[in-house]
Amino acid sequence: MGKVKDETSVKALKAGVWYTFASFLKKGVAFATTPIFARLMTKGDYGSYGNFTVWLSICAVVCTLNLKSSVFKARYDYEDDFDGYLSSITFLGTLSTACFYAVVVIFQDFFVNLLKIDMIYLHVMFIELMFAPALDILQAKHRIMQEYKTQVALSIFESLACTFCSVGMVFICKDKLFARIIGGEVPDIIIYIVVFSILLFRGRKIISTEYWKYAAAYSIPVIPHLLSNIILGSSDKIMIRNMIGAEANGNYTLAYQCGMIVSTLMTSFNQAMTPWLYQKLHAEQEDAIKKVNRVYIISFVILVMAFILMAPEIVWVLGDKGYKGVEYIIPPIMLGYGFKFAYTGYVNVEQYHKKTGIVSVGTLIAATFNIVTNLIFLPIFGYAAAAYTTLAGFIMLLLLHYGISRKYGFTKIYDNRFTFLVMGAMMIIGLSLQFLYPFMLLRWALAFAFGMIALFEFYKLKKKYF
Repeated sequence: MGKVKDETSVKALKAGVWYTFASFLKKGVAFATTPIFARLMTKGDYGSYGNFTVWLSICAVVCTLNLKSSVFKARYDYEDDFDGYLSSITFLGTLSTACFYAVVVIFQDFFVNLLKIDMIYLHVMFIELMFAPALDILQAKHRIMQEYKTQVALSIFESLACTFCSVGMVFICKDKLFARIIGGEVPDIIIYIVVFSILLFRGRKIISTEYWKYAAAYSIPVIPHLLSNIILGSSDKIMIRNMIGAEANGNYTLAYQCGMIVSTLMTSFNQAMTPWLYQKLHAEQEDAIKKVNRVYIISFVILVMAFILMAPEIVWVLGDKGYKGVEYIIPPIMLGYGFKFAYTGYVNVEQYHKKTGIVSVGTLIAATFNIVTNLIFLPIFGYAAAAYTTLAGFIMLLLLHYGISRKYGFTKIYDNRFTFLVMGAMMIIGLSLQFLYPFMLLRWALAFAFGMIALFEFYKLKKKYF
């Protein structure tokens, strides 16, 4: 079989390389500073900051209406006035967040008690969120237009500015929680305001009922899906803090940070492949999707295995002796992202066909399951139970989204049997690898072998299809 190359595929491959590089550079900086924060901040402050970031991510989805998710489809439906569309929905996101902010200010005592966040930090959060849609929408445009170099540069600049500012503040200030939040969020606010101004200047359109209705109809039904994903990945921290304590939440937050290595890899892959997938679906080239997806799945799973093997070293680098034993809850966290990676393929196709409402149903069911199981098992087994309930939730999501996609006839573009066999093997092997943690040299050798296999699979993919 000859090579099946096209410009779209080549761009997707280049974008994947750049996104992965940028994501790991950003995470590398974050991981390099995590030991600083873990040592300078008390476990209580570290857990409280984790609580702040969870609520920030939840409010970012709800208050901004998640309008960025409409950009990929609007690229084809409003091609003649794409910048006008972007500026209009950017303003809508800011207006929506301002309304939520007003409610929080009026009933501030209620929200301070509910969220366990001081009002000064809620002010910072909502000022940031009023302008945050601008950067999200601009980056969505860069991805769909495959302008990856611009997005990578902007993303790295934002990350470095926030990281170095927060580190400096933590060293200088006595109130470490204040320093961590202010130092990390204020640079973001400045960047968001600049991007907000640029988008409105380019589009020169603020109010458009047509664009607002289109974006709302596409994006709002996705909110329960995204919110449920956040609940699956982050409600654990809130529940651990409230049911067990801030110190236990500090342990879990560090383990979660370690697991985020796999999340970073997953996000990079998805950012590169989603525009490619949409273009192949638009061109009805389903055979190409199926062939590429097999290598895509197996390569990712192999890399997950490699990172699980290195969990003790990751904890050693990011934490200190006070976090010993945390490495044993990293495998289920990383495996959860493996299952999330698999079901995201089905979700992307569902969203392409505008089945955004039904996408949310399955995710909401899984999130409810996660909360209920946490309520049952956290008091019995402690904070470690949260990693396994989250893993179970992601497995449920894969099954639910497969069922939803099958109902609408979307599963034919993937080799579903292959996907489920690989996921099953990943589960068994991944949980078994933690028994090798006492044998450092053996783990390193296996991790290196897994890494080489993954690179070889990518090389075959590039040679054959790109």
